[in-house]
Amino acid sequence: MKRRPASVLSYVLALSCLISACQSELPTTPTGSSSTPSASPSALASARPSVSRPQATASTAPTPQSSASPTAKPSATPSAKPTTAPSIKPSTTPTPAATATPAPQASASAETGASTQTEVITSQNYNTATLVAGLHFDQDRAAAEAIASRHNLTIDRYNDSIKIVVYNTQGQSVPALLEALSNEPALEYVEADQVASQKPEDEKAVSANFTTQADLNDTYYNQQYTLQAMNVPAAWDVTQGEGVVVAVIDTGVDLDHGDLKNRVVPGYDAFSQEEGDDAGDVSSLNYVMSAYKHGSHVAGIIAAEANNGKGIAGVAPQAKIMPIKIFADLSDIIKSLWAPEEDTSYTIVSVLADGIVWAADHGADVINMSLAVSEDSATIERAVKYALSKDISVIVAAGNERHVGNNRNYLAAIEGVIGVGATDDANKVTFFSNSGDYVSVAAPGQDIISSVPSFLGFNSYVKMSGTSMAAPAVAGVAALLKAKFGPAATPEFIKRRLENTAIDKGDAGRDDFYGHGIVNAGAALAGD
Repeated sequence: MKRRPASVLSYVLALSCLISACQSELPTTPTGSSSTPSASPSALASARPSVSRPQATASTAPTPQSSASPTAKPSATPSAKPTTAPSIKPSTTPTPAATATPAPQASASAETGASTQTEVITSQNYNTATLVAGLHFDQDRAAAEAIASRHNLTIDRYNDSIKIVVYNTQGQSVPALLEALSNEPALEYVEADQVASQKPEDEKAVSANFTTQADLNDTYYNQQYTLQAMNVPAAWDVTQGEGVVVAVIDTGVDLDHGDLKNRVVPGYDAFSQEEGDDAGDVSSLNYVMSAYKHGSHVAGIIAAEANNGKGIAGVAPQAKIMPIKIFADLSDIIKSLWAPEEDTSYTIVSVLADGIVWAADHGADVINMSLAVSEDSATIERAVKYALSKDISVIVAAGNERHVGNNRNYLAAIEGVIGVGATDDANKVTFFSNSGDYVSVAAPGQDIISSVPSFLGFNSYVKMSGTSMAAPAVAGVAALLKAKFGPAATPEFIKRRLENTAIDKGDAGRDDFYGHGIVNAGAALAGD
């Protein structure tokens, strides 16, 4: 389905809510700043076009945070983090996320009158316009609508694949609604809709240094130290990723870029809920802001076309990219009456979950998420487990906060996910790369050259730093494994294979900095 033009009102709504402070991808030094558009977290949901009702009214100013929730920076940040503003710290005693799998499970029904307590998950930084609830798997939309009627809510989204409903609060207090909904037996849990952000940060110009290596004529091939550090050329002797689709859940992809245009399949704009050939495209205006280059940069690392006389070669150059756009782009912000304050962009976890499920339902084999969630979310866990249950490997950047608090990335810590740390050109873990028990493997993530949107083709390649750049390198190797082993390459198989063949670094054996070591594509693809 081609994208339908959004109404002027929808854009004004979506963009009056898009200006606040966020984070940018990580600089190459502990200090730095960036310059990308920002958006007001609390206004985002109300700015999104509602799927069940038109937005009759809207405020031009962000909805104020409830006094019960402190105003704070986004709870989710890309795997590359800004140094201009610290991200939110997770609660000292976070509420455990509900463990949910996409299989029916017994639950108390409203019709039976059985008593059950709905789990309530709060967050320090939430969107005031929407909240998210997970129905028991034996419930349906009718139950969700009945709940909405009882509590004066409307439904913005309903996802039957994972039984998630996004309620519009209609201006009511989020904490009060969470308490009221805790008594609804049809719900397994209800949670505040966390604000999430993602970004690139440090950006460097690159110089053309033409060299032909390994029979490839890509202009910047000799600057792609990632390929050598991960022994990727040896893996290409086996496969280059033919027939595999990697979903890039990010800011969208430049569909006209010379290194990407032949590598893209139809995608989804989870922010506006449009799908089709152009849905995952970034605005042509986005070349002016680093934040909006992020998705294209990630996509190029994974599957930029090789041996085409330009640019770079992706880790899996014959794989396809499915762009899943979860952030409003600059063209939306331009339509707002406000100007951006910082280099940042916002979304909410309900949109992220929608993007994950759409990718899982539309043919993705691997999912890359170069972003982080700093608090538990049962909704995100349910969406990720749904993807894993469909044999889709999920690769997540570890995060870039080790030098400013080392906040736990709950997205990367979900069981079955491959959490990726970042190394430099000396194979040393970078100062920013998060450490923790959820780091599975590492890959190059500092000064990584890749494709970005550009004006008239100028500066269409830049270097960026962050675990945002390390994760897609691993996603590319996961695509190579999928191409070679087919159905046998389950998420568990791929994770185990990458860990067992990694090049050990740091302390002997697994450690919290490198995980099991730097990914070795050649070794992972060797043998049976």
